Amino acid sequence: MNNTVAIIEAGIGAMSLGFLEAGFQIKEFFVKDRKAIEIHRKNIGGKICERGLMELMPEEISDVDVIAIDLMQVFTSKNSGKSEFEPHGFNETPLKKTAEIIKWKRPHMFFLVMQKGMHKNPMWSGFCDEICQTGYNITWRVLSSREITGFPVREEQLYAIGSRIPDYQYEFPGYRDLGITIPVHKFISDMEEDGWYYRINRDEISEESKEDSFLCWRKDKYVEQPYVGWNLIKIPLIRVNGIIHRLSHKEMAVLKGFPKNYDMNRSNRAWLYRMLVYAPNVQVVKYAADHLTQTPLRKQQIADYREFEQIFSSYLQQKGGEIKNSTEQDMDWDIVYTYKDSTVYFALKFYSSNFSMRENLCKASERLSKGKKEGDCIILVVANIVSEEVKELCKSEYGINIWDAGNLLWLFREFTRIENEFVAFLNYSTEVIEPQKPEPYIFDEIEIRTEDESLKEKLLKIKPGTEQWQQYEKVCIEILKYVLGDYLTLWYAQENTDNGMYRFDLCCKVKAGANQDFFDTVQQYFNTKYIVFEFKNHSEKITQKEIYTTEKYLYEKALRRVAIIISRKGADENALAAVRGSLRESGKLILCLSDRDILELMEIKERNEQPTEAFLGAMLDDLLIHLEK
Repeated sequence: MNNTVAIIEAGIGAMSLGFLEAGFQIKEFFVKDRKAIEIHRKNIGGKICERGLMELMPEEISDVDVIAIDLMQVFTSKNSGKSEFEPHGFNETPLKKTAEIIKWKRPHMFFLVMQKGMHKNPMWSGFCDEICQTGYNITWRVLSSREITGFPVREEQLYAIGSRIPDYQYEFPGYRDLGITIPVHKFISDMEEDGWYYRINRDEISEESKEDSFLCWRKDKYVEQPYVGWNLIKIPLIRVNGIIHRLSHKEMAVLKGFPKNYDMNRSNRAWLYRMLVYAPNVQVVKYAADHLTQTPLRKQQIADYREFEQIFSSYLQQKGGEIKNSTEQDMDWDIVYTYKDSTVYFALKFYSSNFSMRENLCKASERLSKGKKEGDCIILVVANIVSEEVKELCKSEYGINIWDAGNLLWLFREFTRIENEFVAFLNYSTEVIEPQKPEPYIFDEIEIRTEDESLKEKLLKIKPGTEQWQQYEKVCIEILKYVLGDYLTLWYAQENTDNGMYRFDLCCKVKAGANQDFFDTVQQYFNTKYIVFEFKNHSEKITQKEIYTTEKYLYEKALRRVAIIISRKGADENALAAVRGSLRESGKLILCLSDRDILELMEIKERNEQPTEAFLGAMLDDLLIHLEK
């Protein structure tokens, strides 16, 4: 499940889009202006509450990971356009209200956008003092839209991030190495604009060249500028190919990072222009929010997405064709794939739970449909089980096809390694999933084939000894994913312990729903959710030394009391005695497998006569039955 956020003073949706693009789940939006609500509802949807910051009661806000507030417009005078830093004293300011909400709700983090000079005001010091007393660390920085996005715009705003996560303080990312600024002509609207944008007074323009440029108001004239700056009274002009017109609302929105297909109500030009001037840049919000919660949850979500993308891309590579990662700013798909004469746009999604699955897929399909042209084939690839009802809904309402886990299992069976990687990647068991041919099926009919070299052959080719220990570990992990992938997930390899003194080779998490006897026993009676694996490419049997080293990785509070050591020839008598001693004295379970055991596990898997975990269950039974006092 994605990290959650509530957006306060959401305006016309700039901050909302930034958080969505950064992968957050937005629980609710708070918007007072009804025209802004209409734009928000049309483009983004979701739960919208008609409240501004100053009218909002903290108890109205859902429990979320992050509270994000756009303070730009609530700190701005409707008439002058200048900051009202202290309209009625600190106790009646938006910052005071913000502090009340944060102290009441105590989110893990908060995210504020303000005018760039706000941090120099005494009110900001008062806010920081009040918030820090409640356990938050605060970091702020003035961010330049041009330096982050490469857009030719002169715009700076203050971003402030607060966190109460122990031992964590947000660090703003450094500016990207963007090279040259994006040319002016790239921002010209491709739609025919109203004639009003071309009705300008030429006497007010001072031209020194005919090059593509912005013309911004300075004192009493429009003068050429390489970067556009905002002026509430005099709308900037733009000149491309010698033709001058007022910067249209659509062009201004693109400079603010909105997608080109974002639908805005332009019936009140002055209102919309003002809303755009004070809106944060969508891409800057995304840039800051991408680094907002580098917590274990966020890191795991990013790792899951990248692994799923790698698995699916590997399959496409095996099928042939041309693969390109999408680089279009306003499109939601991830991969552009050309197979023979067909081009398909793939968007990839993986949800760690089924929470709001229908709602999430409908929102994703709606966003994808906005970039869909006639004849486009867009497929939403989901590494979860999706009901036929939801597939039909997304197809009929938005024209988006969905491939789910059952479809992927049907596709991946053509390539054993990819199938094993996918099953092991999932955080749920696939035992009850019936593989189904996806619709539409875009490839030639498949012929199930085996790998060029079997896992058994790979294992037997590796020579014992220190020189090939990495190859042995890699092949053992491949084999484990094949034989135990339906019971274990995460597959974290080469982890250092906190003090850096020890390092185990692999740690896996028992999947939810892995209701087989061995895994039920270790979870219930050994209080374990994680299993440590060690791989020893020794030419002789392992000794008690290896048992005692592995034992140090196991302790109850970490829900990690079970380890499996895999070695070429298994364990000697002293090692087995140490295994029994560890079980008897501290309740830690260590199983020792040899190459012969691993090969037998593969044979059980291939025969499919019984679950592979039954082999481990038999080892556990033998160990417990013969355990002496």
